[in-house]
Amino acid sequence: MNMNDYRKVTDRLEADERCRKEVLDMSRRENRIKLDTKDYEEKVSGVEVRRGHSAMRYIGIAAAIAIVAGGVGATGVFLHKNGRNASQITDISREESTEPAEESTEEATVTVAPVEYDYETIANELTQHYVDSLNVLQYGEVAYDSSDSITFYTYDSTDEEWSNNFGGERTFYKVTDDRFKNCQDIYEYYKAPISSSIERKHYGETYETCTMPDNYKDANEFEFGATLKGWLGGDVSKFESGSRVDIRPDGKGTADDEAFSINSGIYIEYNGGLYVSKSTVEPENAPYYANGKHSFPISITTEPQILGINEDSFVASCFIKMPYTGMENAKYGEEKLITFNLIDGEWKISSIETGDRPEYTSAVAIQCYIEQRQEYNDINIGCDSEKSTGRGIGHITDKLEVTEYDPDIHVCKVHAVLHNMNGEDALDMTAEISVNYKGNPVVMSADITRIKEYDSSYERPNAVSAN
Repeated sequence: MNMNDYRKVTDRLEADERCRKEVLDMSRRENRIKLDTKDYEEKVSGVEVRRGHSAMRYIGIAAAIAIVAGGVGATGVFLHKNGRNASQITDISREESTEPAEESTEEATVTVAPVEYDYETIANELTQHYVDSLNVLQYGEVAYDSSDSITFYTYDSTDEEWSNNFGGERTFYKVTDDRFKNCQDIYEYYKAPISSSIERKHYGETYETCTMPDNYKDANEFEFGATLKGWLGGDVSKFESGSRVDIRPDGKGTADDEAFSINSGIYIEYNGGLYVSKSTVEPENAPYYANGKHSFPISITTEPQILGINEDSFVASCFIKMPYTGMENAKYGEEKLITFNLIDGEWKISSIETGDRPEYTSAVAIQCYIEQRQEYNDINIGCDSEKSTGRGIGHITDKLEVTEYDPDIHVCKVHAVLHNMNGEDALDMTAEISVNYKGNPVVMSADITRIKEYDSSYERPNAVSAN
């Protein structure tokens, strides 16, 4: 009761002792309620509230609900909101009932807020892990000791020509990377960010679906049509280091798996140790057919961009530079449209689709454009006789730069310097090119300047003469 209420009561009463006593009693009751309220606020946790007073009963119920909904702090908000609680409690105390208190049977409803995910961080972490694992699995990106090595010499007893051309020395270095003790460890690292089944798509269509078995030896086709067993060779301890190894000891119809692992595997296990192929970690000296031969490791060239979000999945786009010939200086590489799914509380990669490839597709468009014009018959566009040891379209991508790229309309602006069949810079070209992965590569416009005059002696093989 505040002072204004006190005056209103005293103004209506006669100044006799009985009335004054009644007013004072009212004031004392109110002060006692205020003190009880303050005491309750300070000791709400772990204090049993007496139920003899109906005002305290209502406060207790409200406080319990407040604690369930938001903790002890919410109780303070309930008791102090707008400063009206004391008068409200006083009004309740005036309507005090002598009937036994009824226990509340209503249960407080707790609303669970939806989980908010940082999709960009999830996409970044899983994509980076995936790229790192590909570098380990396919390109031998591990710590190793080149002074600790084992060597074998492979041949095919049923095919002398193959033995002379593709057999021979196979040297492996001891892996010292603490993450990996055997081939299964590498497999576990590879499949960690991937769902139990993953789809790979190109041109908007699924071209393969792979399952992830527990053991790498049970895996089927993975990553670009190769098998995991082509990279993870397993235990070859039955062969002596320094010995000749026949990959077909039982004739043409069958191949010895362990021997084949020595011939083409990136990793093998030997006497309890893990080893990586020398031709993989030193690709500059390896033959063109060596498994894992590469010019540089895979890298992410752009941060993942979130394209769409559903309740338990989302799609992100990023560009990845693959270690292909002629792509050393690529700004973008190839787009990967990656689908992430929430599976048993964990985000996993469930689908990877190849999208735009600005540099490669631009080179293909330029190749077609130059090939159709006789005045450029001297330009090397990758149609040479070098076959598997040649650079192919790398002759164009070597000096091709994407100066602008618009992902919304899938169009590039490029600058390229093309050389003739003698290896001399011959053309300076700027062009606007459609690189839509769901369409055909097309040079939309081009500006070409001759650096080296046309020389018919340098014409491409099978090119139609310009004369």
